[in-house]
Amino acid sequence: MPRIDGYKNALDIARSEFRKKDPKTLARNSGAVYQAESKGAVLHLPFFYRKIKIAWPEGEVIAPKGVKDLSLQEQGLIMHYLIQAPGTPLTNTWITFREIPSGEFYYPAFVKRAKEPLVQAFGRQPDLLIELGMKMGGTKGAVGDVALCVQAFPQIPICLIIWAGDDEFPPDGNLLFDSSISKYLPAEDIAVLSGLVVYSLIGMNNKK
Repeated sequence: MPRIDGYKNALDIARSEFRKKDPKTLARNSGAVYQAESKGAVLHLPFFYRKIKIAWPEGEVIAPKGVKDLSLQEQGLIMHYLIQAPGTPLTNTWITFREIPSGEFYYPAFVKRAKEPLVQAFGRQPDLLIELGMKMGGTKGAVGDVALCVQAFPQIPICLIIWAGDDEFPPDGNLLFDSSISKYLPAEDIAVLSGLVVYSLIGMNNKK
């Protein structure tokens, strides 16, 4: 319960900040599509392979029909991305989580949420990572033995990498980020987002 309350409080704070901002600027800086409404506006934002609606000024986050409601964590990430997005272009330079400002501090959480589950799920079957990732709009990368690049938000690509290992070394993996990512989300949110990417893929596999 305390954790749920924490997520709710964080979401309420983000919504309060969201209301203060101009929706056209929010859309332009985040890569969302702005739609005027009689009592406000709606922002249409790609979030992985889904199109999410965010009502302004209420800050209500609406999932597409037929898709289960977004968790408080997911809603919080979406709101944080929208209110922080500066419109900074991608650098096309990949970095590790540890290279993100404050990444070293949150690295244990990142490993637990994302890196270890990625290796456990796909280290011995890397081709499965590509098979599932393509279903969520991902593309093959050129790093490691197998790499999958997915678009978490319009300005946040993430590349998941697997090194298959051999008789001497166990499989390994990692996630890489465009070096502009810290302009859009803090390290703590990036760790959460990384976990969502990995567990979305694991969930897809479990439903097969």
